Amino acid sequence: MEDVTSGDTPVIRCGGRFREQAQAHARAGRLAAALVDAGIGRGERVAVMLRNDIEFLEVSLAVAAAGANPVPVNTHWRAPEVAHVLADSGARLVIAHTEFVGTAERAIEFTAGAADLVEVAMPRELVAEAGLDRGLTRPTGRYPTLEQWIAARPEPLDHLEGALADSMGLIYTSGTTGRPKGVVRERMTPHQLITIAGGTAERMGLAPGGQMLVAGPLYHTSPNAVAVLGLRMGTNITIMPRFDAERFLRHVHTYRITQAKVVPTMLSRLLSLPPGVRDRYHVSSLTHLIHSAAPCPPAVKRAVIEWFGDAVLEFYGCTESGTVTWISASEWLAHPGSVGRPADGSAVVVADERGDSLPPGQIGRVYVRGADYWPTFRYLNTDEKSGPLPGFSSVGDTGYLDSDGYLYLTGRSSDIIIRGGVNIYPAEIENAVAGLPGVEDVAVFGIPDPGDLGEAVAAHIVPRPGAEITAEGVRRGLRGELANFKHPTTIRVVDGLPRDDSGKLRKHLLRENYTRNP
Repeated sequence: MEDVTSGDTPVIRCGGRFREQAQAHARAGRLAAALVDAGIGRGERVAVMLRNDIEFLEVSLAVAAAGANPVPVNTHWRAPEVAHVLADSGARLVIAHTEFVGTAERAIEFTAGAADLVEVAMPRELVAEAGLDRGLTRPTGRYPTLEQWIAARPEPLDHLEGALADSMGLIYTSGTTGRPKGVVRERMTPHQLITIAGGTAERMGLAPGGQMLVAGPLYHTSPNAVAVLGLRMGTNITIMPRFDAERFLRHVHTYRITQAKVVPTMLSRLLSLPPGVRDRYHVSSLTHLIHSAAPCPPAVKRAVIEWFGDAVLEFYGCTESGTVTWISASEWLAHPGSVGRPADGSAVVVADERGDSLPPGQIGRVYVRGADYWPTFRYLNTDEKSGPLPGFSSVGDTGYLDSDGYLYLTGRSSDIIIRGGVNIYPAEIENAVAGLPGVEDVAVFGIPDPGDLGEAVAAHIVPRPGAEITAEGVRRGLRGELANFKHPTTIRVVDGLPRDDSGKLRKHLLRENYTRNP
């Protein structure tokens, strides 16, 4: 079938495949009928363990249409990690690509077989682009397939009033610093749903007939929510099975992409492309190149703004409170390093451990409150308290506000390095190192000090392709940039860092190496 990209026929593309959105909606409606027939109704949880593909969006629509909660599962997790989410959420069903059937089976065994499994066959195009074994195109045959469920229901499910609100009651955190936590949201009113959808569409640059590029994993909250909203609006959607910097530019050039959501690691990899490669592709169609999820080094941000201009936007938020701050390219140039100011009635307070507000410029714990229309929440299966400030929550970030109310992040409270009784904030050092020539990525963290100072500063650095980086060169570059006590005492040049697909660093994995092998 010809790839139709204009007129009244919006499509979804992925890895050489495409599907008209009208067909995707019809398939989702039939799958929703199958779910209800199987007893998956309002408030039930369905685990979704799929790679980026067209079927991910169809499954998401179907589960929502049935009034159930889709629970996306990180496809990198092992069986015990998946089992935690299955047990915690009480998932009745797991929908998994063939690649993940074995992991899902073991996870279900850990939970005493409390969930059923539906297998999603993997198209050859997806397997090829992801660089996987071609044998994965053959289903295991042990479970009913998604196509069988859809084929068995000739008619879509009738509209269920309130099903969409029911479907948005549970969402999980990414689990960067521990086990993922289920965030149970109050049931949203129709007004809240419309306001959130409208505000998100406007800020994210979504429009009927527009061209969206999904570069991040759909099992993460932000890419998932924006893609599903774009599908409901009739935005053309191009999904990358996995991120590749040049392929990203090729998609922007070919499909005249207007909107893309990325993370800072992706931006840095785009900058690592040789100038000759970058110049092959026109990117002027982009009106919204939005990044979030992890701190962006100022050197990277400045270079990206020089390249993409006013299209560069950034927000800061969390699963509990949604998007809280926004900042445009021009605002960032006036407040370099900031992640923006609160928007839409949201609020930020920087406070000490007692919950007392700190003055501008003083570092403390960051507490946030969602927008006026954002639902309240509680954590699933836990008595964890939200913090000392009523109505505000914290996800462990540290930072400060300037006199204009712009927020600057300095890291996470768990990552603060304490050396000789002095707090050292890794983000400051990471930003300085990232500004040195040839640096693509960097992680700064604390390791045991061999003397009596408590912790020493370590830096692992990933060079850009073809760049030569040495420890002595880094130390020279930091002279005059940082006080001597902030300079890394241990510097290693490495091939990569343990980031998840949302760009968040898993520093505990780096620290463990030094704890085990001091």
